[in-house]
Amino acid sequence: MLSFAKLRRATQSKEEFIRFIEAPPPEGQNAEDINKENIRWTNVDLAPSPPQDRKWNQWTFLAFWVAHAAGAGSWTAGSALINVGLAPRDAYIAIATSHILITILIVLNGRGPARYHIGFPVFARTSYGMWGSYMAIFMRAIVCIIWNGTNSYYGARCVTVALTAIFPSYAKIPALPKSASISSPDLLSFFIFMIVFVAISFVHSRDLHWFYIGKSIFVFAAMHGILGWYVVKSHGVTFSYIAVDKPVSTTAHIWLVLRAFNTGLGTASSLTVNQGDMARYANKPGSALWTTLIGYPIASALPCLYGILVAAAARKIHGTAFWNLWDVLNYMLEQYPDNHGARFGVFLCSIAIALSYLAVNLATNSLPFGSDITAMFPRWMTIRRGQVICSILGIAIVPWKLLNNAAAFLTFLSGYGYWLSPIAAIMFADYYLVKKGNISIKDVYDGSPESRYWFTRGVNLRAAVVTILSLLPCLPSLAWSIAPKKVHISPGAQNLFYISFVMTWALAAAMYYASYLIFPEKNIEIDEKTLRFEEMADELDQQEMYGQSSWLERSIDEEQARDESLDDKNLPVDGEKSAPQPYVVLAK
Repeated sequence: MLSFAKLRRATQSKEEFIRFIEAPPPEGQNAEDINKENIRWTNVDLAPSPPQDRKWNQWTFLAFWVAHAAGAGSWTAGSALINVGLAPRDAYIAIATSHILITILIVLNGRGPARYHIGFPVFARTSYGMWGSYMAIFMRAIVCIIWNGTNSYYGARCVTVALTAIFPSYAKIPALPKSASISSPDLLSFFIFMIVFVAISFVHSRDLHWFYIGKSIFVFAAMHGILGWYVVKSHGVTFSYIAVDKPVSTTAHIWLVLRAFNTGLGTASSLTVNQGDMARYANKPGSALWTTLIGYPIASALPCLYGILVAAAARKIHGTAFWNLWDVLNYMLEQYPDNHGARFGVFLCSIAIALSYLAVNLATNSLPFGSDITAMFPRWMTIRRGQVICSILGIAIVPWKLLNNAAAFLTFLSGYGYWLSPIAAIMFADYYLVKKGNISIKDVYDGSPESRYWFTRGVNLRAAVVTILSLLPCLPSLAWSIAPKKVHISPGAQNLFYISFVMTWALAAAMYYASYLIFPEKNIEIDEKTLRFEEMADELDQQEMYGQSSWLERSIDEEQARDESLDDKNLPVDGEKSAPQPYVVLAK
């Protein structure tokens, strides 16, 4: 807890200042207790979550997934697909089906962190190696920054509608120069959104369960209200009001459906690696299982359906289909220039949608980035500090410039699933097929060559090579999707990008597991002959149940015991003169 006494003490000397800005050590330990080599690998946020921090039960996870799925991303998921010629019904079925598959992958990759209570950066060490995990961490962190700024801008647009509903003059603030690429109200709303976002970031993610429960109820109520208003206003609506402009051939239609399926996988792909950052707080492993399997596919399918129906209703009303939620809300607001009750209703709906963007940002961008930068700089960073830095960098990238001037750049971001799929696949294959659910918690915090996860100079070359090789087949099609006028490839190669997630995931999982079948690693092979699935996790649970010491306490005790044993051996026998002993450095 920060206090004036600590602040005053930090100004007294350089050493006190350094101690003040250092990240806290794991709970119950002092910084001096941690092995100097391992201070690089642990702190209070990287260590396994203690029992008192595991507050998320099955209802918390259900609320979290409903809150996450009930967002603007799910609402607008079908717009681009319909614009390229896919019928609304086909787009909806493809996206809903893809979310069922991605939910299974989310649950599978969240099992390990839920059993061992560790986040993604630490869990990645088991498959990529102590230093190799930085490859996976860096790939995730960069896009988290960009999407944090982008989603904050989207949320700011909803804040503008909300404030205009209460203060009509808010929309009349003097305009900025055209070169700013943003209006004055939207810029002010952006900073308002970021201030609220940073404030909530100071609340630790383990304590946000009530926030997600309340937000899920609020957002779904708002979405039902928006849908109801447009259906009543249009006197009923069906998919038929959004017709496909040009009929396509059977082959082209199949590729459009696959493209929709891949889009659905890609939009939720980050959750296949981010799940560990939330699952570590589960009060028991099963808490994150059934509610996720049932809650997320249903909750994500409904906003997508609502978005298509509202777009159809808008086209029926005045000939234009609205896809962005702020346009949907702004049209509602324009119908009531003098009705204060109706304007207050639009205000509540706009705030709910802005909260949706805020909650999604916390879970899929801010928290993951905080975990990543904590793993990169564990001595100085915590998740909270990382979340604040993510917000600052989200402002620094000037997201409205990216949105207005870099359509190709956003196309690259839409391939987020392509970049993350090999990481998710390798973590899946490693945990279930290679290690059979057995992780040595002590070794994931040991940065010495004796660590089980040191591999080759701290890098698991299998994981690094497989990650690169699995990305290569779809790389030309990704380049074509970004710059179709500059990259010339065959139509067949172009279509590979439309199945990039499934193809890359399957290649990575197959190649990684095959590498262990063909070239087995001795220490893994010997262990798996005697250990049942997740036996090491069961042992950790037993140790906690009977109040035994933590992994770090046992590590310190073992090192002290070795020191005492060595001292006993070096004691002189009575009557003998003690000979000088060489200085011995004990390896961890």
